[in-house]
Amino acid sequence: TFLYSKKNEANEMQDHKLNRQLIETVRSKQLFKASDHIVVAFSGGHDSLTLLQWLTQQNLPQELQPQVSALYVNHHLRSDAPAEARFVSEVFNATPQLVATRMVDLDWVETPTSAIEEQARERRYAALVDFAKDIGANKIVTAHHATDQAETVLYKLVRGGHIQQLQGRQFKGPLTEQIELVRPFLGIAKGSLDTLLDKPLQHWITDSSNQDNQFARNRIRNRVLPELELINQQAATHINESAEQLAGMSYLLQATLPQQFAALEMGTFDWTMPNTAIIYVLQAWLNQQGLYQVKNRQLQQAIQLMRNESVAQGKITLGKGWQLVREQAMLRLERLG
Repeated sequence: TFLYSKKNEANEMQDHKLNRQLIETVRSKQLFKASDHIVVAFSGGHDSLTLLQWLTQQNLPQELQPQVSALYVNHHLRSDAPAEARFVSEVFNATPQLVATRMVDLDWVETPTSAIEEQARERRYAALVDFAKDIGANKIVTAHHATDQAETVLYKLVRGGHIQQLQGRQFKGPLTEQIELVRPFLGIAKGSLDTLLDKPLQHWITDSSNQDNQFARNRIRNRVLPELELINQQAATHINESAEQLAGMSYLLQATLPQQFAALEMGTFDWTMPNTAIIYVLQAWLNQQGLYQVKNRQLQQAIQLMRNESVAQGKITLGKGWQLVREQAMLRLERLG
């Protein structure tokens, strides 16, 4: 009995430590405060139910406890959707701390057969924004956690793209001019979420589509990440740490970009730098001017053009009516025609 009580005491201390760390994250990153009105993106699943209860169990410091509302979107894409909606209704009714709730039913002219997750997400966030505007809420909160973050980084790494995309999700960011998207659980592994609550969850909705490995993210979640954790139990943590390091490096690089942009336009840019460094600068330069879908292949062509000492002029077509134009040592962006 003595050993058992000691073990329980140690577990409780660890649980309290995690809660303190989360509260400190909320405070230091200014995720929300008492004057905020937040909307929980609620699905009825384990993670969003944990978030809802954590926000409403009245354990937050008074200066951080916001008003809390919740929205549920029934996508009507699974046969168990009616049972899920009934469960969500019961949760809402059993949570009197909620200022407002809304249950949204999506109508599909035709049930999507491709890009299902993307379409559902787009319509879900549109419903969240509409609800937030209707009730005067200024933040939308999701239950994305550290394990989700590792999956996202792996997915983007495999899909390919620019280094900025490998930084993963951020704790907060603008969703509209008036509404911010906040992810307070982003530093906590999925397996640790239960420790945030006074009482462990007894019931929640299990999304059967999460087991469908035809979706790339599900394959990463159900197959790839577990295999990596067999190699190292801290695989997800290390993946996220690498993403954070990339974010830090990117932050430092941002300070140097204005002078690099000026060098591009004045003809003093150093084209002998490594290709990856030049591509980073070119992509940021084009992004600043509203071009986001430029392929690495096109940027490589621009580098070759600028390094070619046998020519003084040249053009690289970027698409969507734009082109890069070399004039001597200068590179500029022009509209076609």
